[in-house]
Amino acid sequence: MKIDIITCLPELLTSYIDGSMLKIGREKGLVDIRVHYLRDWTTDKHRSTDDSPYGGGPGMIMKIEPLVKAIRDLKTEDSVVIYPAPSGVVYDQKTARELSELKHLIIICGHYKGIDGRIENFVDRMISVGDYILTGGELAAMILADSVCRLIPGVISDIGSADTDSFENGLLDCDYFTKPPVFEGLAVPEVLINGNHKAINEWRKNDSLEKTKTSRPDLYEKYKKIK
Repeated sequence: MKIDIITCLPELLTSYIDGSMLKIGREKGLVDIRVHYLRDWTTDKHRSTDDSPYGGGPGMIMKIEPLVKAIRDLKTEDSVVIYPAPSGVVYDQKTARELSELKHLIIICGHYKGIDGRIENFVDRMISVGDYILTGGELAAMILADSVCRLIPGVISDIGSADTDSFENGLLDCDYFTKPPVFEGLAVPEVLINGNHKAINEWRKNDSLEKTKTSRPDLYEKYKKIK
């Protein structure tokens, strides 16, 4: 898997990459993740990446020329260009799985009031990480990169852990417990201690269902429809 991220603030991304499992994936040769400084594709003496919007109004708009130049320089026949934006399809675990099976992702990071609307003609997918606004696309890019790379076998030490995470089967994951068996009067469910793996699996399945039904009824209704 190769991931190229185009940004105005490369230091924000490199600091996270160098301190996370993305670094491990890169050191193992499983992930080739690179951060690119958008200003390297500017042509004016001020290396500007933004300008005022046509029609007036508050805020600045990211210019399309340097972004398209960067995309074209990095793009190959295997590339999928992603623009994290509020108008995109809401991101979920199913999409993360789909992206993890691709060969090359190019992620562009928006800033200011947004990117020139014509950028939609040069990207393959627009993805929203939620119904809220961030100060820049760097956090969204890291959400995408992190959630995708952890699904690549070998990036995390126990891929089975990722396979049983929340949302993998359409439900929230069950609760887990570790030592001590009793803390301030709160005991670990007895079924998890008795060693009966069939009973343990049944408890975890039921806990997952009940947790989803209570905390995320929207997910629970979707799950019932597909089962």
